Amino acid sequence: MRCAFVIQHINATGGTERSACAVMNGLVQRDVTVHLLELVGNGPPVFPLDDRIPVKSLFEKPVKIFNSWPRIVGRLVRYLKRHRIDTLVVVEATHALYGVAAARLAGCRCIVWEHFNFNITLGRRKRVWGRQIAARWADDVVVLTAWDKALWRAGRDVRASLTVIPNMAPPVWQTPYDETSRTVLTVGRLTSQKGYDLLLAAWRIVEADGRGADWSLRIRGDGPERDRLLQVVEGLSRVTLAPATHQIDAEYRRAGLYVCSSRYEGLPMVLLEAASAGLPVVSFDCETGPAEIVEDGVSGVLVQPGDVHALADALLSLMGQTEKRRTMSAMGRRKALEFQQETVMVRWMDLLSLPRGV
Repeated sequence: MRCAFVIQHINATGGTERSACAVMNGLVQRDVTVHLLELVGNGPPVFPLDDRIPVKSLFEKPVKIFNSWPRIVGRLVRYLKRHRIDTLVVVEATHALYGVAAARLAGCRCIVWEHFNFNITLGRRKRVWGRQIAARWADDVVVLTAWDKALWRAGRDVRASLTVIPNMAPPVWQTPYDETSRTVLTVGRLTSQKGYDLLLAAWRIVEADGRGADWSLRIRGDGPERDRLLQVVEGLSRVTLAPATHQIDAEYRRAGLYVCSSRYEGLPMVLLEAASAGLPVVSFDCETGPAEIVEDGVSGVLVQPGDVHALADALLSLMGQTEKRRTMSAMGRRKALEFQQETVMVRWMDLLSLPRGV
């Protein structure tokens, strides 16, 4: 089996790039030949990528998909034919605009791997059109959650086969949960999507309540909303807004709770990381993903999206219940076992019709 993955570029720190590298590495470890194609090169991968995977940039300078469509399709078709690729995996539905056509012209199977939830377009018509093409003309569409699969079914005339394959969680930690920690952690880009304005409104309620007197909030991340959030933080006494770091494990190790205030997600990697680290979670039950990682009342608490009072109440409740947090830590690690590499790769091998033991 020869597979090629096509992506905008691999030099980014997002969950999409991280998950793509993890799956490609997993396939190579199972003796599948894998090629990685970037639309435009932007530097080496941030996440580990097996040395056996060749990386090829179709273009060295930025190109517009519509203006350069014939050239993009032509170069991709030639590569697929030259290397006798059996299956092309298109990472992100926007790239179905050219990837599906190239796969058909090259005579290979096409899988479109979506990382956003169906209702999120970020105002990009190319994403909408890419999904339309994927639904009608791709062989398969891979989504991250059962919820998103239902959204695709409801929102499109889907002729492709729809398959749910979640992202991988890191290995489950064996270190004990630090029940003495009084830090609430959240990690992510400082953008509207992550809802840190809502979180800080909830934290204002926490700071006014005696149950949260010993607790502090630590937000780790960079992004366009930093200056605005710094203005909000000025009125709060127990909030730290720290820059992004590659030493994120140390942050999870020092935390006692994890909070997710996102307005929407695909399948949040930070919640998979928190579960693996054994951190109890308080999260908005937003579209999509938190409900498939956090078992409400078991490994954490889910509250109505956007309800800052409910978010604050859930945090305050867990802050005062050491034994409950300890139990939720153990249950979170148990849940993380469902997202380990071996389990996720079995689904990919089944999708590719390959023996699981290859």
